[in-house]
Parts: sequence; structure tokens; C-alpha cells
Amino acid sequence: MTPYNDHLAVFQPAMHLRFRLLFLLVSAFGTASAQQETPQQSLNQYVAFLNQSVEAVTRRFQMLQTYQADVARYREKPDLIRLPSSGPLEEFYYHKALAGNGLTATEKKELTASTQVFWQLLTRIDQAGKSLETYVRLKDYQRDNLEQSDELISSMQAMFRQFRRDKDALYKQIQRIYHRYQPYQASNAYLYTEREMDIAVLSQYQLLDSLPYYLNENSRPNWPVTLVQQSMLTDEQLIARFGKMQASIGYPAFDMVNSFRTALRSVQAVKRSGIDDNTFAAQQSAQHGNNVYLSLLNYVNNDLLASYQAFVDYSRSAKPLLSPVKVSPVFTVASPVTTTQAVAQTRPFIDKPLIAFTTKRAAAPASKATFQALTRYVAFINESLRQMHQLQVLLRNYASSAAYHRDPTQSQQHARLAYSHEEVKLPVSAYQLLMSNSQNIPGAYRPSIHAQAEVLMNMLNEMDGLSIELTTYTAQKQYLQDRFSYSDAILDRYAYLFDAFDQKKEQLYRDVRRIFDSYPTANPASSWNLAGKAMLKTLDDNTDVLFGVKSFLKLEAAQLPTTDKLTANARTLMADEYTNLKGLQRLGRSNGLCPYSPYEDLADNTLRFADITRKVKPLLATLPDRHPYESFYYFYNNELVYEYNKFTELAKDNLLPAVNQPDVFLLRRPEATSTLPIPPRTPTAPTNEPVTAGKPSGNVPAQDAIGKPKANVPERTMIRHDTLVVERTKLIERTRTDTVYIDRGLQREVPNTLAGFAANNMVLLLDVSASMDSPVKLPLLKRSIKSLLTLLRPEDQLSIVVYSGKAKVALKPTSGANTAEITRVIDALQSSGDTDGNGGIQLAYKVADKHYIRGGNNRIILATDGEFPVSDDVFQLISDGARQDIYLTVFTFGRNKLTGQNLTRLSQLGKGTFTHVTPENANLQLIQEAQAKTARGK
Repeated sequence: MTPYNDHLAVFQPAMHLRFRLLFLLVSAFGTASAQQETPQQSLNQYVAFLNQSVEAVTRRFQMLQTYQADVARYREKPDLIRLPSSGPLEEFYYHKALAGNGLTATEKKELTASTQVFWQLLTRIDQAGKSLETYVRLKDYQRDNLEQSDELISSMQAMFRQFRRDKDALYKQIQRIYHRYQPYQASNAYLYTEREMDIAVLSQYQLLDSLPYYLNENSRPNWPVTLVQQSMLTDEQLIARFGKMQASIGYPAFDMVNSFRTALRSVQAVKRSGIDDNTFAAQQSAQHGNNVYLSLLNYVNNDLLASYQAFVDYSRSAKPLLSPVKVSPVFTVASPVTTTQAVAQTRPFIDKPLIAFTTKRAAAPASKATFQALTRYVAFINESLRQMHQLQVLLRNYASSAAYHRDPTQSQQHARLAYSHEEVKLPVSAYQLLMSNSQNIPGAYRPSIHAQAEVLMNMLNEMDGLSIELTTYTAQKQYLQDRFSYSDAILDRYAYLFDAFDQKKEQLYRDVRRIFDSYPTANPASSWNLAGKAMLKTLDDNTDVLFGVKSFLKLEAAQLPTTDKLTANARTLMADEYTNLKGLQRLGRSNGLCPYSPYEDLADNTLRFADITRKVKPLLATLPDRHPYESFYYFYNNELVYEYNKFTELAKDNLLPAVNQPDVFLLRRPEATSTLPIPPRTPTAPTNEPVTAGKPSGNVPAQDAIGKPKANVPERTMIRHDTLVVERTKLIERTRTDTVYIDRGLQREVPNTLAGFAANNMVLLLDVSASMDSPVKLPLLKRSIKSLLTLLRPEDQLSIVVYSGKAKVALKPTSGANTAEITRVIDALQSSGDTDGNGGIQLAYKVADKHYIRGGNNRIILATDGEFPVSDDVFQLISDGARQDIYLTVFTFGRNKLTGQNLTRLSQLGKGTFTHVTPENANLQLIQEAQAKTARGK
């Protein structure tokens, strides 16, 4: 052995000893550090346990939903009932909460005792759920006719309610201790914002506590719509005041304040939908109320409270805060009600005399609150007209069908006459918000427009009541006894109401405009103001021409209106474009936020409107199936008003939107012979304006004599893939090898079924940014999705990822058997915020890859209305995904077909299709994507 080796042999034991001592020292220091919790950290461990417990109870709640549906089917037709087994109850968060040491001994003892009692209750709920699972597996329901099942569900109902009470009580204990360590300071931006969030969250807690969820949807309860209305109005005030000290909060907590506000608006949208959708048909079962309950529960827990929790997490370095606690569901077991709800005769609307007023020039521009209050009147009018148009179409179709049943000897040869107006929803929430915000309008003007809006709402209520009567009338076949005399009286009354509503809404709009014009413009020389005024002048002249055409077709005028003004205004708009829009950024036609597009389109469409006006011919004695005015109505609303209103939405200055106009010839009636009471009417509107169709969706498909759209199957080239073997390398987190069977088809007719096609793992990646707020965008997208739902099978799964500001999963992979849940999420989609296309694509691929179906049709559908920047990483992700059997198709929406390079490249790399969706092809596009691959062996 060399001297060096001798020295090393002596040194090594000493070196090892030093390293061991150092390791023990570091370990001891790390352990001591890990045990040094702050009071907030310990308290948040308890909150984490509460939230984990809420998730466990929510899973049991979802299990009971599915189980109850199976039980209802079993009671009608005995069959097997299945209930999946659950895993063990999660204990980690319970023990972690008890192990915290950031509190005093007294505080810890207090919380530990309550937590242990709460854990015992959670364990009993879990045991009851497992007992139900065992009961179903043993098929004991066949032996005792579900007697034990009813007992178990009844006991779980009581335990769910006890769970909510105990959870709330424990959280209040946690809050009391938290406030000892962190007293409220109004000057601190973090604590002030925390209190704002607490107040908003408490409002949602109180509402959910008062709303029922009925396991038996056949029950017919009195759903507390008034409570939802009160909550909506309260939250509207909260939103207006929220974020007072946001500017003093650092990034990224600052952004979470925005996220919380956006989430609160989403909750508002659910409430508004719940109020408006509470129709007569919806009141016949508990389904509507249940859907609202589930939507609120989902948005509060997974959006509102998620934003709150993110704010707490990002504020930790500046101010340690307390985490929020989630809402736990409860349910009620109610017996079904089979009696028919009585329908009373509708009373005529209560009219009010017009209150005249004179405007005075204001000294200062309108405040934000005043401007918003005025725009709510326009929004209420337009939504009212949109719903009224749907009602007009239904009544026209009903009248056409009724013609075949007027002869009793012939009526037996036709299908049963039916009428339903389930899709017509009164704008109740818009009206209530309007009335609530009217206080921001000067007192000299408020009584007049307030009363006018009230009369319009009264008229809408009468229209709704008449439709309820007509529904009962046809269901009971009363037309066989009275030869349609009462039906004719109702239709004649509708004709009067539509005409009166048209005139009264025009008077209200003109008065609202007079009030708006009484305020000086804040920035008279701004491009938004100059361009807006020029566009409004052109729109007003178009309106005059529309009224002239209407008078001509009514034979009230001998000649068509001249169009010289329209041509001159359009040319002036074009000539002054760069002067009027000076300083505004041109973003391109593929970007829905570009102000140049609506400006240019209004000018171009004005010339087109003048041209079609000059081609109008006098009506012959025999009217065609579709009145020529219908094309004017659609063109005016879709191509003129829409473009102007789009510009007002984009404008940074206050520009009042315009109202739509109705198709006054849609419901044509002979001279009225009705005995239905019609109140004497004193015309209060100097103008004669039509009813509305809010924002009709683009071109109108061809219709037959009864007004039903004809089938229109567009030709389209399907995806051309071969049967191939794909070696699946790591896309996101897994490696797999799969044999893929893909349909190799050219142009073909689209079968109305998914039979013979592969199971679908379809991820809908939806752009819900503000630019999608258009009748030919988001509403058309919803229609396209719903066209697929009736074809989905249990083996198909649909996910929805939305991107607006930030990408998020709006619908986790859901079986095609649960179309009600899918429909609920689709209906709740709202357009707002900016576009985050890259984040949306990345999230969509994670969802698609995680839920990949071997041999299935794994496909992402990107639906958008414009180009967005795409990173190289995203392009690579899409290319890799296509090689691994996850394909990307691009659907574009808008009035003009997009030809953007990024979107085209996305579809090419994703080996999918690039399709522009229109009203004519919307019902087929998604079906074709679901049929892109045949099943094995087909």
C-alpha cells in the first residue's frame, strides 16, 4: 500500500463521520422548519379538509342523481340497476389538518373536537353510500321492491343537510380564529378585496341554501324564482362596486380580481337564464330548477371560488389570507305530481297613458351608470323583439297547420294538431335589471320611459298567456268542438298585440334617444364619435326607407321611397372613412374587434339595400307563401343594424345602440272576427315600426308552405385517411401503440346516425371571446353542437374547453347518454373577454390525450371567428398529435369566410378539415366530424 493509500484509509472514516453529522443537522433543521406553521397555514389546512370533504359528498350526490334516474326507469319497466363501486374515503387531509401546530393549544383543541365530529359524519355518509352499492350489487331491489333503497336515500338526505350545517359551523369557527390573527383593515387593499369577495360569496351561499334540488324530477314544486331574482339584483350592485382597491394589489393577485369579477358575471348569467327559462313548460316538472341548482353549484365552486382561492395563493407573500370553503349539495325526495295545472284565461294587458316630457341640454356628459341604464332599455327592446319573432314564426306555422284541420271530415286524416312555445322566453331578467338601473336616469325623464317599458312587459305577459291557452286548446282538441273559433280569436288578438307592440317600442326607443342626445359628448372630436354619428345618420335613413317599403306593401303609399339619400350617404361614408376612423387600429377582417369592418360593411350594405328597394314590385291579389317584406326585415336587422351595433360595442366612447325592426307581415290575418276582449287603444307612438328578431342568424333557409325549413345537405369533402398503424410516442404523458380504422370517403350524403362509426372522443375547443357575440357566431355554434346531441351514444364522450381571457374546461368528458348536462353547459356559454387561443389548444390536447379512445375518433374541433397568434410550440403539438391519432378540425364563424394562414395551417397540421359554418350547413358539420371514422370491421 502506498503512503497516499495509507493516508486515504485514515481520512475516509473521519470524512464519513462529518458527512453523517452534517446530514443529521440538515435533517433536524428541515424538520423543525417544516413544523413552523403560521396560524393562517394551519387554518387553511382545516379549510382544505373541508373542501376535500365537500368533493367527497358531491361525488355521492352525483351518484344519487344517476341512481335515481335508473330507479325511475326501473319503476316503469323493471330492468337491471347498476351502481359503480366507490373507493376508500380519503383520510390524508383529515390527518394533515389535525397535525397542524400553528395555533394555540386552546384553539387547536376547539377545532380538533369539531373536526373529529365532522369526520364521523362524513364517514357515515360514505358508509351509507357503500351500503347502497352493496344493495344494488346483491339485486335486493328485486326482492323488496326498492324499500331499503328508499330508506337509505332518506337517511342520506338527512345526513347531507347535517353535513352542510356542520361544515358551515366549522368554517365559522375557523374564521373567528383567523380574524384574531388578521383583524380587518379597510386601508389594506388585500383585506378590503378579501371582504368584497366574502360578501359576494355569501350572497351565493344564501341563494343555494334556499334553492331545492329534487331527486325526483317528475315532482312539480313551486320553484322560488323570486329568490333568484332578488339575488340577481343584489349581485348586480356588487359587480358595479367590486374591485375598488384593485389598483393597489400586486401581480398576479391583481389578475385574480379580474377573474373573480368575470366568474361573478358568469354566475349572474346562470341566474338570468334560470329566470328567463322558467316558462310555463318548465314549471311542469322539477327539471328546470334542478338544472339551475347544478349550474350555480358548478360555477360557484369551480369558477368563483377557484378564482378566490387563486387570489389567496398569489397574495400569500403580501398578506396571508384565509381560503374560502366550497358549497355542499343537498337534495329533497318528493313524490311525483300527476295532476294537470289549471290554465286561467289571459287578461288583456294594462295600458298606461304616455307621459310627455321635454329634454334639457345637460351640463356634463352622461355618467357611466346613466349610459348603461339607457342601453339596458335598448337591450330589453331588442331581446323582446327577438322572442316575439320566435312566437310569430310558431303562430304562422300553427295557423298553416290548422288550415288542414278546419274540415272535421278531413282532420282525422292528418296528424294531431299541436302547438308549443317552449322556446319562447320572456326577457324577465332584462326587464328587472332595467327597472333596477332606472334610478340612474334623471327624475324628469324616468317616469315616462319607466311606464313605457312596463307596458311593453305587460304586453309580453299577455302574449305568453295566450300561448299557454293555445297549448291547452290544441292538447285537449277543443278545435273539434268550436271549429277554431277560439283559436281564431287568439290569433286575431296576437295580430293586434304585435302591431301595438311595434308602435310602442318605437316610441320608447325615440324617447331613450332623446334623453341620450341631451348629454354632451365627452370627446366630440374622437374618431369613435365622428364615425359613430356618420353611421347612425346612414342607419336612420335606411330606417326611413324600410318604413316606406312597409307602407308601400301595406298599400298605404302609392310609391316606393326614393333611395338617393342612401346612395349619397354610403358614398360619403366611404369617402370619409380615413378621416372618421383616423387613429383607430385596423386589425383585419378576420379579427372581430376591428372597427373598420362594421364601418365599411354598413356603407356597402346600404348600397345593396338601396338596390333591392328599387326592385320591389307591387303585391298581386294572391300573396306568395313568403311575403317579400321578409327579405327586407332580415337584411335590415342583419346587415345594417347589426353592423352599427357592433361598432357601438367596440367603441371607447358612449354610443347608444339601435333597435331592430320586426317582420310585420309574418302573421297575416283576415279581418278580425274575434270576440276576445281587446282594450280600446289610443295610439301613443307617432311612428309605425315593426316587431323584431333581435339578431337573426344570417340567411334564411328555404321553407315549404308550412314554413318548415327544407333539408339542405351541403357537399363537403370528408377527411381522407387510410387504415394505418400508428406508433404512439409520448404526446403529453403516455406511450401507446394503436391500430386506427379511419373512414376513407369522398363526398357523400350524411346519414342521420352514428351507427357503424367509431366511438368519439371529441373535444370542442370554443372561442367565447367578446367578438363571438353575433347571431352568426356563438348562437350558430350552439346550434351546430346541439344538432349532434340526439345522435350521441353512451360510448361517445364529449368535452368542452373554452378560451376567453384564460382557457378552462367547461365540461369534463361526458357520456353521450348524459345530453342534459351537455345541453346545460352549452346554453350557459357566454361571449366575453379576450382570446387566448394558444392556451386553449394546449389544454384541449391534454384533455383529448388523457381520455384517448383506442380505435376511436379522437378529435379536437376548434371553433373561432378570427385569426390569433400561434406559437411554434403549439404548431409542433398539433403536428405531433396528428401523428398520434388526435386530429384537429377548424370551424370558422362570421359573415365572411376566413382565409387566415394560421387557422389553415392548424387544420393542415392537425389532418382535419377547415370549414366555414353558415346557417345553411350548421346542423351537419359536427355530425360529419363525428362520422369521420368507421368502427372496427365496418
